[in-house]
Amino acid sequence: MSITPLIPNSQFLILLDHQPYRLEEAQHAAIDLQISGHTHRGQLWPISWVTDALYECSWGTLSKGQTTVCVTSGLGIWGAKYRIGTQSEYLLVNLR
Repeated sequence: MSITPLIPNSQFLILLDHQPYRLEEAQHAAIDLQISGHTHRGQLWPISWVTDALYECSWGTLSKGQTTVCVTSGLGIWGAKYRIGTQSEYLLVNLR
């Protein structure tokens, strides 16, 4: 998948991407903020080590040039109905 901005670069560009793969594409497309989820931060420790290996940023924030990537572990769970060693989180972003 290739990311091509649909508006001039003078605008603040936000990319919502389900999974935080290929972060360099957002950087090259001059995206200002990418918000992703899906990783669940592994949901069960030590699976968080696996998500850390799969994703350049599996949770938290990362700066890549002018692009800020924010990955949330989310509120939901997958499979088992609990989390061990990871936190559910609700992300609130204020833009000014």
